[in-house]
Amino acid sequence: MKRRVPSFLAGVLTTLLVAAMATTALAASGKISYNGATVTVGGAAQAAGDITTAEGQAPGSIQFTDAAGNVTHYLPLETIDQLPGVDAAYDPVTKTVKLERGKMWEKQETESGIQYASEDTGIDYTGSPSYAPAALPEGWALESVREMTGRSGQEYRNGSGRISFTCSYPDGSSHGWMPGSGEIPCTAATVNGCEAELYTHSSEYGDGCLLVWENLDGVLFWFVGSDVEPETLVDFASTVAPAADTLPNYEAGWLPEGYSLFETNTSAGTVETTWIGRGGNITLTYSTSPLLLPEGSGKTVKLDNVNAKFWEAKEPHEADEDEWEPQTEGSVTITTGTISGPGAADVATLAWTDADTGVYFRLHGTVDQDTLVRIARSVREK
Repeated sequence: MKRRVPSFLAGVLTTLLVAAMATTALAASGKISYNGATVTVGGAAQAAGDITTAEGQAPGSIQFTDAAGNVTHYLPLETIDQLPGVDAAYDPVTKTVKLERGKMWEKQETESGIQYASEDTGIDYTGSPSYAPAALPEGWALESVREMTGRSGQEYRNGSGRISFTCSYPDGSSHGWMPGSGEIPCTAATVNGCEAELYTHSSEYGDGCLLVWENLDGVLFWFVGSDVEPETLVDFASTVAPAADTLPNYEAGWLPEGYSLFETNTSAGTVETTWIGRGGNITLTYSTSPLLLPEGSGKTVKLDNVNAKFWEAKEPHEADEDEWEPQTEGSVTITTGTISGPGAADVATLAWTDADTGVYFRLHGTVDQDTLVRIARSVREK
């Protein structure tokens, strides 16, 4: 499988490949030092130091400082050839530099679906890609987010329509879509200047579609739609862009007795924190995107300096006091429980928008109105 050079290098390759020319002239007006740079991809060193050739040692990088103090770094062709995602060669007959790119993700078709798998680039990813729709189409709202090392995702809803979006670094992982048996037609599409593949599938259980593409960084974009027209999925995905890291950091200063932190997920301008206790759960979500809310207009509730909207739970929550209690079986300790999502019938919801920052807030949980209001009044920026 071919590997791709990251986009932050792609724009400067032409400049880097002239390292061996006019050394004497350069030296006359400035200073040259060898191995003056280390090349990293995703924070991990990928090409650095000396290169061993048939003639002996050659520099892995060259740094030139001109008379005015301006610094330019050059990479030999052999150094570039070591980078993930690029094959580099020089044809001395035609004096042509040849660069070839390959995809980091390989498609595999099975009897029941589609799978995309990546080779492990050897890069130790400590974070996750940060992408999100720049603007949501009318009627769509963010339901939830998820995050793990090298991967992040979001769930969006509009009535019965649902779009699940995941983006992943090429770290040896895979993605699969298995809507069921039968033909899965595929058509070509273009999303944000990248070649994409659009799959559709219909069955007695409903219609589904998948849109997938890989950008110049080797990040895989994976959009799955349910009860969504394929054209709508393409339009939705075409607004995806790197998310601005400008979201303030908020925390709840008060929680009911017996509740403790379960998890926090952060994804592209959205933070979602869940606490568990007393057989129930409470979740605070804040985002730069509009958040999914229950049907209806809700009841107006006054917070300290803003009006919020409150929706009662549709049905009582049946608390199980044994949930989340560690259970030991032999030498293995297991903890199990159920988290009620924002669309669950047993959660109440409180929502408001910060007038100064424009950040959307949503509190939902298996507790009453007074508890949600008290938590909301305690939310503050760290």
